[in-house]
Amino acid sequence: MSGLYFKSLLVLLISLFITSTIPSKAQEIPVPVNLHVVLLKKVFSLNKNLQGKQVKVVIVFTDASSIIKDEALTGFVAIGIQATACKLPQMAREASDADVIYIAPGAGAAQRFCEDKGILSITGMPSLTENGTTSVAIGIEAGKPKVFIHITRAKAEKQEFSSDLFKVARVFR
Repeated sequence: MSGLYFKSLLVLLISLFITSTIPSKAQEIPVPVNLHVVLLKKVFSLNKNLQGKQVKVVIVFTDASSIIKDEALTGFVAIGIQATACKLPQMAREASDADVIYIAPGAGAAQRFCEDKGILSITGMPSLTENGTTSVAIGIEAGKPKVFIHITRAKAEKQEFSSDLFKVARVFR
């Protein structure tokens, strides 16, 4: 019996070790950055405020999320979206002319700024859209990427989306 107990304990410890070594950013962002930026570009095309514009995205990040910032910056530029990045304390100065603010992990304090400026807030972290911190995220549902929209947050940011987007998105209030 003690051999079975030891094996069970060993399996539990190995499982805990493996899950604790997965970076927390990977756990927060379920869809790879290079894929979710492409899906976000499609969301831009269904946003009536952004249609026909050369969209400018500012990625707001912290030291802990600089890798995500680099991936998002590279991804947006690769698909023809003008993108820059700044740390959270510089957001007011660097992002005042942005159309979209991309919130990287740890930089979720942009709500008031986006509301005041009418800037769309987006992220790769669905939990931020579920709780109303951002308007749009790309998450996973039934094993596939899915657009998440927080309708109350989007209205606060003065955003207007095509009804076609709501047909395929998961909507939060």
